[in-house]
Amino acid sequence: MLCAGVTVYSALKRSHARPGQWVIISGAGGGLGHIAVQLASRGMGLRVIGIDHGSKEELVTESGAEHFIDITKFPKDDKGEALTKHVQSLTDGLGAHAAIVCTAANAAYAQALPLLRFNGTLVCVGIPENEPQAIATAFPSTFINKHATITGSAVGNRTEAIETMDFAARGIIKAHYRTEKMDALTGVFKEMEEGKLQGRVVLDLSG
Repeated sequence: MLCAGVTVYSALKRSHARPGQWVIISGAGGGLGHIAVQLASRGMGLRVIGIDHGSKEELVTESGAEHFIDITKFPKDDKGEALTKHVQSLTDGLGAHAAIVCTAANAAYAQALPLLRFNGTLVCVGIPENEPQAIATAFPSTFINKHATITGSAVGNRTEAIETMDFAARGIIKAHYRTEKMDALTGVFKEMEEGKLQGRVVLDLSG
């Protein structure tokens, strides 16, 4: 809770999304994402659209997402137009008020910005893999015409840590995890690479 929990709670607060508004969680079935979905939907009264690999749908919906989007069902060569239209169809044709990117995929950042409505906010949480890349869709016209905002968020402050622990104490958020031995580590990394790793993995070093 004092790592993943407070990290995503701080990010949600920085999005300035208010109860009843739409927030997209990209990487919704991962270690950060599934906690973000719970906090947003059950703790902060937000309407959540979770985006991730189709294998994580059950975890994401059980965590409180109103809608789940299997990112593998959308073409990568249409510049995200199909995904954008689908999100708009779920949000009164306007798009989400905020998007929290918890995954480490550069593509997720490029996809997220067009999903926002006027005055929407994109919050960067996941650190992209490999060589640094600019957000591909971050054109000046987007910020001018849509009043869009991009902000970053790391681990939160002491007050946010206390509030996160309070959510946990009340049973609003619970971490989904599994324990693996060290000899299973290669398989865990493969799951991560394929985008199929659900929740968190705890390594058992006891031998």
